Amino acid sequence: MQLSFDPDTATLELRGHLPANSMRAPVLAALQAEMGQDIVLADEMRLLPQPQCGALAGISEVGLPQSTDQITNPLLVGEDAHARVLSYAGGEQLFFDLTAPDYPAYVYVDYFDAGGAVLHLMPNTHVPLSRAAPKSRLRVGAQEATDPGLMITVGPPYGQEIAVAFAASHPLFADDAPRPLQEPAAPYLAALKAAVAAARSRHPDFKGEWVYFLVTTQAP
Repeated sequence: MQLSFDPDTATLELRGHLPANSMRAPVLAALQAEMGQDIVLADEMRLLPQPQCGALAGISEVGLPQSTDQITNPLLVGEDAHARVLSYAGGEQLFFDLTAPDYPAYVYVDYFDAGGAVLHLMPNTHVPLSRAAPKSRLRVGAQEATDPGLMITVGPPYGQEIAVAFAASHPLFADDAPRPLQEPAAPYLAALKAAVAAARSRHPDFKGEWVYFLVTTQAP
C-alpha cells in the first residue's frame, strides 16, 4: 500500500491492490480510525485477484529492489505502487514504451496473465537480449507488423493483469539457455530468483531493479 497526502485539501490518497473486494471497507475503516475524521480518505485501491496478486508477492522476493524512478512526490509513504495503468480494448495491439534505468542495463519484460502463466515480451526468439543505454527509450511489443517485437492482439478473457520490467547490469540467463516464450509463472520466478543470486555472487558491482504496470483489458 502507498499513501499520498495533499496538504491543500487535507486528503490522504490510498493506492495499492486488494486480492478481494471484501477487504476494501475494513482497510478504509481502520485507516480512517487512525487518521481521524479531519482527514479525507481517497480510495484509489485496485482489485488485483489471484494469481496476479500472488505473482507480485513472488516478484518482490526475487532479490531486486523496486524502482523508484517514477516517484516524484516527496509526500509518499509506503511501498511503491504500480508505475502506471495501461488500458487496451479488444482488437487493439498490446505495446507500450518504458525508460531504461540510469545505468547500462539488460531489460527483461514479462506479462503475467490471469491463468498463472508468464509471457516473455522481451527478450524472446523475436527480440534478442541487448544492453540498453542509460535512460534510453524502449518499445515493448509491436504496433505494426513491420515493427520489431511480438505483435499481440488483445482479446478475451478481459480483466486485470500485470506487466513487469526487470533491469539488471549483467545478463541473468545464458544465451544458450533461453526461456520458452510462455511458461508457468511460479517456476519462472524461482529461476529468476536463483539467477539474480548467481549474478550477485559473480559480479560485485551488480545492480538491478523492477517496476510493474497494471494492464486493463476490456471488450471493444
